[in-house]
Amino acid sequence: MLGLILIVVLALGVLIESPPALEALSAITLKPQPGLVPWDGRDRITVVIMGLTQRTTEPARTDTLLVMDIDPAHHQVHMLSVPRDLWVNIPGYGQGKLAVAYEVGGPRLASYVLESDLGIPVDYSIALTFRNFIKIVNAMGGVTVNVPRELNDPLYPCLTGTAYCPIDIKAGVQHMNGATALEFVRERHAFVQQDLARVQDQQAFSEAVKQTLLSPAIWPRYPAILKAVENGLITNVPLNALPEIGLQVLLARGHTTHNYINIENGMVQPAWSNDGQSILLPTNSTDIPNLTHQLFSDPTIAAEAAPVEVLNGTSTTGVASSLEATLQGLGFHMVGAGNAAATDYRQTEVIVNTNATGPAAYTARRLQRLLDARLLHEPVPGQTARIVVIAGSDSPLVATAPAG
Repeated sequence: MLGLILIVVLALGVLIESPPALEALSAITLKPQPGLVPWDGRDRITVVIMGLTQRTTEPARTDTLLVMDIDPAHHQVHMLSVPRDLWVNIPGYGQGKLAVAYEVGGPRLASYVLESDLGIPVDYSIALTFRNFIKIVNAMGGVTVNVPRELNDPLYPCLTGTAYCPIDIKAGVQHMNGATALEFVRERHAFVQQDLARVQDQQAFSEAVKQTLLSPAIWPRYPAILKAVENGLITNVPLNALPEIGLQVLLARGHTTHNYINIENGMVQPAWSNDGQSILLPTNSTDIPNLTHQLFSDPTIAAEAAPVEVLNGTSTTGVASSLEATLQGLGFHMVGAGNAAATDYRQTEVIVNTNATGPAAYTARRLQRLLDARLLHEPVPGQTARIVVIAGSDSPLVATAPAG
């Protein structure tokens, strides 16, 4: 998966056994950007990583999508590959392929669709275009991969335009530059089991990247790699947290699971939309919700059980009730929705209400990351909920709302 490859690049393998050195290097080379929601390195987080396709002047869409749930306390990582053609409900747009959510509303809407439609919490997102993927791999000096099987596809799509750029990557050990590496991790039409075969190739490439980064020969390239990563990412992750995320992925070597939503395991089935698009639909109503609950439910939120109320701080109707339903689906203890005293909130706020009592610290931090919000501790007049969320105009529910 492109996302796993990216995270491994960020891990800086030479520092795996030295977290203090990792933190010091992060502070020097990767400065936290103002306004981004911090991560303390201890809380559980879920990161969605998106590989973006964009030809000519068309808007970017997600080509590959990987969700990574990272639990530092137990050194566990749960991963879920989600197909881009999954038919979902996109706020402000209607029914469409999951890939379209990024085109309509960027990473925030794509993340929200995962939350509202699939019950997957998203603390942070990382997006990477194909061209920047190529630059990162080239900064590494390329990577040597043991190709499991030959990839011969005369209909491989070019990066620009609508023409085909045939590829033929032989089986066996191959040293790949960035362009060839992209072809390798993207290709799927050469196989009967398309998505499954592509995932297997991506895993082979991920392992090759790990081995490359751990080689002393590549250490002098780390500054160039970091620069390529810093310049190539579209993300709301504070840059100084990226190496720590990579470290957690590597520390979870023996406690990592990778699940898939695909045709091969029967979770989805091919279908056609009313307007003639080839799409994927859930095979039944329970498999995907059961899987996402198993992978992403947060027992700490359940244990804290902090009552949460959502207020609409905008002039767009229905924001509070929609957000309440989404948060309830993610396991938060919701106690109501309503309207704020004003409708001109620009940024969403998560307020720990000092007029109420009870544990709330963890729930508040998780909500702050999920909503990309300000975190405040102050009294909220007229409210008895321990946590009050005031949705602002930065909410994807507002940004993509239909006119009128």
